[in-house]
Amino acid sequence: MITISKKFSWLSVCFLLACDAEVNQPEVGEEPGEPVDLSSYFITPTLCGDSEGPTCTSLRLGDAYLTTTSPAQGKLFACVAGNAGAPGSNPARITWIDWAAGTWNLLAKPFLPSGSFSPQSGSVSVSEDGGIRSITVNNLPVDGRIGDWPMTQYAALSAIDGNPGVPAATNVTFNIPIAPVVSVTPSCTSLGAIGVTLNGVVLYNAVDARGNDAVAHEIVDEFGGHPAMSAYHYHFLPERLDSAPMSDGHSGLVGYIRDGFGLYGYDGEGGVELTNADLDECHGHDHSPLGYHYHATIEYPYTIGCYRGDPESASFSSVRTVDDKAGGISYEVKTEPVRAFLKGMIAHHQQALDMVALVPRSTYGRDIREVAVRMHITQSEEIKLMQYWLNGDVIPDDDVGVVSGDQDRLMPGMLSEERMAKLRTAQGDDFDRLFLQSMIEHHKGAIEMVHVFLERFGSLGETIVVDWFIDHIKAEQGIEVARMSRMLARLP
Repeated sequence: MITISKKFSWLSVCFLLACDAEVNQPEVGEEPGEPVDLSSYFITPTLCGDSEGPTCTSLRLGDAYLTTTSPAQGKLFACVAGNAGAPGSNPARITWIDWAAGTWNLLAKPFLPSGSFSPQSGSVSVSEDGGIRSITVNNLPVDGRIGDWPMTQYAALSAIDGNPGVPAATNVTFNIPIAPVVSVTPSCTSLGAIGVTLNGVVLYNAVDARGNDAVAHEIVDEFGGHPAMSAYHYHFLPERLDSAPMSDGHSGLVGYIRDGFGLYGYDGEGGVELTNADLDECHGHDHSPLGYHYHATIEYPYTIGCYRGDPESASFSSVRTVDDKAGGISYEVKTEPVRAFLKGMIAHHQQALDMVALVPRSTYGRDIREVAVRMHITQSEEIKLMQYWLNGDVIPDDDVGVVSGDQDRLMPGMLSEERMAKLRTAQGDDFDRLFLQSMIEHHKGAIEMVHVFLERFGSLGETIVVDWFIDHIKAEQGIEVARMSRMLARLP
């Protein structure tokens, strides 16, 4: 199981903003105004200068290729859907996306240039012991190549993407298996980091907070990264990191994914650039002598489409290494109504985990098991995040059931002990029906809690990210209710 250190950083808050859903061209209320010449911000990657691989002037837009149901080649299998109301780029000012064709032109997209911004040096260390590979980075590029943040200095770029973030060092440690095992069933990509590069920077999956194609929509620097507040990260592999091919031309190792399998660069055997068609649904393949491994491509989903191994076999921790107050960011929620809401939601989430824990011994239904895996990941991570907001500390997985004093009080949608006892004794189809009925009611209760809170108090008024989290709960729970309702209707 994944455990997170007691010193939990703002990095985990930012992780929530990077893993979400299925949004097509947004409705636009703002006129783009006079055309702006962005050509000084264009780049020309070497990958775009040959006839191999995808065509950079008409890359497939990934917005419609996120799935929360099952993995598929060329798609991103995510544990949760996106939030259309989350912060992001202004589509009225995006000129490089052909909305009708569903493509985008990398060569006509602006990138933040280099400049005077100079954070501390990046670092990475790798050690192996007892079957575990430990990778510790400070989440800044080891080669020092980073854009001129903050982007607010560049009016033309900020008009497109208002990201105010400034990268800062955050010590991050990944403990992953040296010998990962291919799972029978792939896993969805969860909230948070999906892996780490050997250049010292964390990898996020392919989507932004809205669930859109992050590489197409968001402004990153010319070196491939951008910050979520202070957490610098890549959504795709900067091609300069693919610089040490193997003897047969196959790209070298550039990083590791959270399940322990290696991530390699853009070229396969013989030095031929790969496309989605060359890779499986998780964006990898298996051949000697490397065994199973992932590859980067210049087309969505860029790095991985799902976890081929078990992401829960790893552990992850992070600690911010600079004065958190220096950036004027408040990490601890202090307003009492907000604290009461978060405590109640923690108790609510914990009962969902109790219900999910019954699945392995009560059903053989694949759909039910997939729902359980997805809920275990999302609800556990959200509990840790809410507990951090309450007191700046995070508890291990094994202790997650004792984080709130409100658990004796039933929140909307929560099951009584009598109903939980009935669920515990059910088996097979009876369990499936009762589980779905109970979980639908449970999720609707969480949505009701959000509505009641917002009616009484409006915005949380603490941080933009906490406000976003409330919207995220509404969207996530609503999507799960719709999905489970369809599953319930199909039961005999």
